[in-house]
Amino acid sequence: MREQAGRRALVFDLLETYCARKGFRLTAGDSHGHAGLVESPSGKRWFFKGTRFDLNTLGAAEIATDKAYAAAFLKAAGLAVPEGRLVFAQDIRKDSQLPQDLLDFAEQHGFPLYVKPNCGREGRDVVRVDTLHALQDTLNALAERNDQLLVQPEIRGQELRIIVLDGDVLSAIERCAPQVTGDGHRSIAEIIDADPRLDAADPRLGLELSQQGLTPEKIPAAGQRVTLLPVVNLSAGGTAKIVTGTLAPELAALSCRAAQALSLRYAAVDLILPDTASADADAIVLEVNAAPGLGNLARQGSEETAAVIKIYDRVFDAMFAE
Repeated sequence: MREQAGRRALVFDLLETYCARKGFRLTAGDSHGHAGLVESPSGKRWFFKGTRFDLNTLGAAEIATDKAYAAAFLKAAGLAVPEGRLVFAQDIRKDSQLPQDLLDFAEQHGFPLYVKPNCGREGRDVVRVDTLHALQDTLNALAERNDQLLVQPEIRGQELRIIVLDGDVLSAIERCAPQVTGDGHRSIAEIIDADPRLDAADPRLGLELSQQGLTPEKIPAAGQRVTLLPVVNLSAGGTAKIVTGTLAPELAALSCRAAQALSLRYAAVDLILPDTASADADAIVLEVNAAPGLGNLARQGSEETAAVIKIYDRVFDAMFAE
């Protein structure tokens, strides 16, 4: 993850403190610490870029980045994953009709459906659609800037991100989609404008509100909660709560199995506990991130900042072991 221009990278700040304590030499790749090199007194060297460290092998990280490949390997390992259809942008661009297998998929699963870049990050370009017409329009739009798209059915439930390192759970975070709460006076647009975490220019806002029968000009009743986007990413304005202490052992084990199935030492495993689930074993692995960014979590509050510092201390210990 590349931090915003002008903002010093959290990872670099924490590495600076860590290296000073350990007697390592840290060299920045740019003025904001977006990349760099760490050297031990013995001469061993480790590179990093954003949150991509010398912990996971390149092949494993590339598979994790590709949602369709990752889902296939997770499923082969006996883990529950969402059903999905991979769509190639070139097929959308050259044909005004949707592929028949995708039409069959939509008929089988019904709406709403999710459309997302197959190799996307931070919830960018993830769109929820509730009609065939919206599916066609969304695929046409996203095909202009993505080579591969993934279509999946909606799964409602509790979403968790589990941070795993070498078979241990470092942290568990419950994530919720961006929402606003009405006060009976201001419109949705006015509430969004007043919240610096939210991006009023996000083109998905209008579609998501319309699917709820709302518009940005609507004045929600006092206490009424309105979901703004179909993602739980903190970078999109979502919220997080640390739930490590109450994480079920079955979910911890499932997360470690998911990371191991993709041969990842360090990963964030995204799970969803469907509303219809009868037991923890029904949890579904949404995806696995080989280079999770924790900067937005740290900015949630002091408890979250302390948790992120502990996570990175463990990650650095593992990365710089000689």
